[in-house]
Amino acid sequence: RHHRFFLYLLLPPPSPLSRFINAELGKQWYQRRVRGHVFVICVVSGIGQGQGYDIFRRSFLEYPSTFLQNQIFDLIKKPLTHWEEKHHDQFMNYTLKDGDDSQACEEKVLSLVKSLDTSESIHFLDALGKPPSGFLNGDTVLMGSYDTCKTIKGDYKPCKIKALMLLGQGNKSAVATPITWTVCFPKECRDGNFTALKKGILNIINSRWDPVKIPESSVVTTCEEDFNYNAGAYCAIVLISVIMFLVVVGTLWDPVNMLLAIFYNNTEDRKVLVNSEQGVVDEIVPDDATPMEVNHKPTQSSALGRFFKCFALQRTCEALLGTETKPGQILCLNGIRVLSINWVVLGHVYYIGLGAADYTDYVTMWRKYPMAIIYNALPSVDTFFFISGFLVSLLLTKDLVRKGKFNAVGYYLHRYLRLTAPFLVVTLGQGFLAHLFIRGPFEDILSKGTEVCRKYWWTNLLYINNIVPWNTMAICVGQSWYLSNDFQFFVIAPLFIWLLYKSPRAGVAVTMTTLLCSCAAAAVITYAYNLGPSTVFDPHAVNFTDFRLLYDKPWIRCPPYLIGILGGWFSFKHMDSLRLYTSRLSVLTRLFLGTLIWILTGTIQFMVVFGLHRDMLKKTSGEELVLYESVLYEGLARSSWAIALLLQILCCQCGLGGLINKVLSWKGWIVLSRLTFSVYLLHYIIIQSFVAQLRHPFFYRPDYEIAILYLGFLGMSYISAAVLYTFVEQPLVFLERLTYRK
Repeated sequence: RHHRFFLYLLLPPPSPLSRFINAELGKQWYQRRVRGHVFVICVVSGIGQGQGYDIFRRSFLEYPSTFLQNQIFDLIKKPLTHWEEKHHDQFMNYTLKDGDDSQACEEKVLSLVKSLDTSESIHFLDALGKPPSGFLNGDTVLMGSYDTCKTIKGDYKPCKIKALMLLGQGNKSAVATPITWTVCFPKECRDGNFTALKKGILNIINSRWDPVKIPESSVVTTCEEDFNYNAGAYCAIVLISVIMFLVVVGTLWDPVNMLLAIFYNNTEDRKVLVNSEQGVVDEIVPDDATPMEVNHKPTQSSALGRFFKCFALQRTCEALLGTETKPGQILCLNGIRVLSINWVVLGHVYYIGLGAADYTDYVTMWRKYPMAIIYNALPSVDTFFFISGFLVSLLLTKDLVRKGKFNAVGYYLHRYLRLTAPFLVVTLGQGFLAHLFIRGPFEDILSKGTEVCRKYWWTNLLYINNIVPWNTMAICVGQSWYLSNDFQFFVIAPLFIWLLYKSPRAGVAVTMTTLLCSCAAAAVITYAYNLGPSTVFDPHAVNFTDFRLLYDKPWIRCPPYLIGILGGWFSFKHMDSLRLYTSRLSVLTRLFLGTLIWILTGTIQFMVVFGLHRDMLKKTSGEELVLYESVLYEGLARSSWAIALLLQILCCQCGLGGLINKVLSWKGWIVLSRLTFSVYLLHYIIIQSFVAQLRHPFFYRPDYEIAILYLGFLGMSYISAAVLYTFVEQPLVFLERLTYRK
């Protein structure tokens, strides 16, 4: 059968090359017999991409046509060669005359332009990013072919030009939308060679496209680098190797000892009884003996054996999977932890994906009412601050009441070791090792973190990376800002708790004063810098003002922790009285009171999360926010969320939780709640690794596709967290028991 093969080359109208090719192709029709298929290809800027490119490649390679190839190459080569001769000086001065390597870069690019019929030049053009269909609707990732660029004969490297487009009317932009252009250039070209080109493009866009402004400071050019192993990478490899060695030896310690005992005692008709708790051989007894007939005299393991068995998977997995509970435990906290960390992961799936996102209907997506859960997921972290303060206050108050004092050295050392051991593993792995093995078009989301870690890795060990350096975006292991805040709160918590123990009135007064000062500081900063009520509403988002001044600073994020301290102290002092009071109420009264409290607190939390929807509609429509509304929200939202959460936990403790308490107290949450810390540490690098290797833009649609990705990220995070828990976290607990803890 005969079918027609249509080839359309669509280039930007201002280009003399595009005018020539469009005119020539308007006169020509190419026919070809191709096994009953009709191929319609849209090739933007000379070479196709996506499905069109696959068809283009199949038609050229599987069904070669010398005539067709020659016609296309002539169409490309003739005008471009003519154009290069006519506009050579302007072109080179505008794009390449900048930087120490401009001459070598110029010569290489010129050789490609002059010989477009060579395989190298064709692949060079093929690897360049082109405007996709739907660019005017927001598809702002001009995706090239990373793999094609890497396989071109000669030295070529993928490069990426990124900028922030402020979408809105004039300078009153609401959403900072990144635009990305991936290109392929010879390795002789450096970032500086593109400075003039960037300035020219900015002048054109900012002067002719009113709804869009691109600040020059937001434009960044990055090219793939050849990374080498540094001291941090070697430390990561050594540390991981040592941990693996300890786990293997610890896991095999008891089985090997049992086999050796059987071998050396020649026990063909005997059996070995093992103390399951200590994991050591008790003694060898005859086959016909029963456990009751044995005089158990457990032999003591050597110090070396006890050390290695702290890393035994038999023990660490048993500790992870155990669901035993003790009297007095607040089981609903387990469910709250798990749901909150799942919320954190969901928010980061969208946030990290922004680095490679295709922005079709970006604004429309944020205008959807349910999306407030994503762009306003900040209360999920406030929940962890509250729980941390609540438990520290509850446990420390118990110690003070029982002993009249607390072990300050053990208090701080225990916390530091428990946090730092897994955090150090993640810092070395994510900061110094991951970028060596994870390469792709968007690998800069990993490599830029590596540069920060080389300079500021020590701030992680001191838990001051939310303050030093002052620029929030320069954090080694981006998600660790929370750990620094939490540890800083933990350091000063005994001061408030001791005051509450010695003089409840003075303690409450000091804690509330600190809380009000923090709320006032957030409100004043929001007013002074004209910030929005959340990071996505920051009119100056290009400078990340909200992040630097509000998002990760301890004097702004402390209200939930302080409310948790008050709540833990109150729970210890008055929970028995509350339980006694509620137990005397009638069933109907308890039902009414519980329902009222849950509706009230649920409404407060709903307003904290979804109360920004109207503001989002304003900003995405180009309207200005009302400043006093932003000030009130920033000053009260964190405290309101924590107070509502405190009331809900107290309801669960005193018997007013009902079905909600039963769900949150389900024993299945216990295992998952042990992994929440490791999930928080690991989920970020798991999502980053996926995004860094994408060969296509990250799509936010359809919703079920994002749901599938989210569940995959969540599952991988929990699996990885289980490994980190059994290899690092729980062994450290066992080591503590061997040293200073009774």
